[in-house]
Amino acid sequence: MSRFAASAGEAALDLHGRLPSLSENRAARIAAILVLYFLQGVPIGLTLVALPGWLAEQGVSPLAIGGFVGLAMLPWSTKLLNGLVMDRFTFMPMGRRRSWILAAQALMVAALVTMALIAPGARDVAMLTALCFVLNVCVTFSDVAVDGMAVDIVPEDERTMINGFMFASQNFGVAACAFLAGQLLASGSLRATALVLAGFVICASVFVGLFRERPGERLLPWTPGAASRECMDRQHDAWWPILSGVFRSVISPPTLLFLLGAACSSAMLAFCDAVNPTLAVQHLGWSSERYSSLGALMSLIAAGCALFVPLALVRWFGLRRAVICHFLLIALLAAVAAATFPSWQGDGLFMALTLVLFILSVLLTVLLVVWAMRISDPAIAASQFALFMAVPNLSRSMMSGNSGWLVEGGGYPATYLAVVGITLLGLGLCLIAGVGDERAVEAGTA
Repeated sequence: MSRFAASAGEAALDLHGRLPSLSENRAARIAAILVLYFLQGVPIGLTLVALPGWLAEQGVSPLAIGGFVGLAMLPWSTKLLNGLVMDRFTFMPMGRRRSWILAAQALMVAALVTMALIAPGARDVAMLTALCFVLNVCVTFSDVAVDGMAVDIVPEDERTMINGFMFASQNFGVAACAFLAGQLLASGSLRATALVLAGFVICASVFVGLFRERPGERLLPWTPGAASRECMDRQHDAWWPILSGVFRSVISPPTLLFLLGAACSSAMLAFCDAVNPTLAVQHLGWSSERYSSLGALMSLIAAGCALFVPLALVRWFGLRRAVICHFLLIALLAAVAAATFPSWQGDGLFMALTLVLFILSVLLTVLLVVWAMRISDPAIAASQFALFMAVPNLSRSMMSGNSGWLVEGGGYPATYLAVVGITLLGLGLCLIAGVGDERAVEAGTA
């Protein structure tokens, strides 16, 4: 605790001196990463919680809402392309990732302001989908850059902790955005919602812009500074080293199986994204405001759990056991939901199961990201880590986009049972891949 306090003291330098660089100061590094992940919660909370609840309340069908979520979140599955571009091109005087981060934040603001100017209604689902798609394109560039920066500058002994912090901060951002946007949308004002969120992004981006990535680099493109030696050594000047490195990582059978298992682990999150809004609003009779409040509460509790639970689980039980338990618990509770659904009286069981399943899914995601970070190569971190994140996101978008067919064809119990089957398949794939087995890393087989 005293070490962190000392670092915090170093971060609070007076304005006459330079603020510390992220690579050298633990407190500044953690603070900047937390703020950046918090900002990712803005488009996620808007796209996955506030707008689906609002659309459901306006009578939009499960099929259309599933399509909205699946298409609007599709950019999260193309992060490999972002990573390839970032590993190949960067403005090195500002560091390997920082120029990309600041540019992405500016584009997020532009996308939100555009949304405010157009302000589509609930019946303009196509326009709303396009605007949210563009917003998510912007934030995925920031996400890939932050992930690559974390692999670059976060020491090995901080990685489990920082992964928990990252996901916790993102879920805090989702909670804040979901609640705020839900309240604003309840009054029918998409324009005000978008403008408030744009102001949110501007304030947080100014804070992040105060810190250099490494000592001696430029704070802004026109300020003094030069590229660091570490940055120049790691930056690729050709496509082939990046592509070949990513290709080698993918053709490894354990890595390929891990990717497929991680894709299956998104089944419950896809259910929460695209099925829960119509289940709560159209089946249980909730208002969109109440659904957004539940989404905010779930994200808030999941954020608190992500701060400490993954670190404790990995230390006490090991990563492998923790991953197995989370897969099994998600499958078991989804089976309970399917079996009890016809006899649900009120919404108490729905709320309890939804809350626990969402938290377990978030924690499982954190644990799988810990493994992905351990097997990532810093030299191609943006590309490789982006691939590890893109595959589950693609799976999540695809399952969300097709959930409407399953709901309308088989009902909600059948959709819960689909989650059970996909989750158990994911567990099997991760076990075969050796997820959590440190010997795999040492042998270079993962």
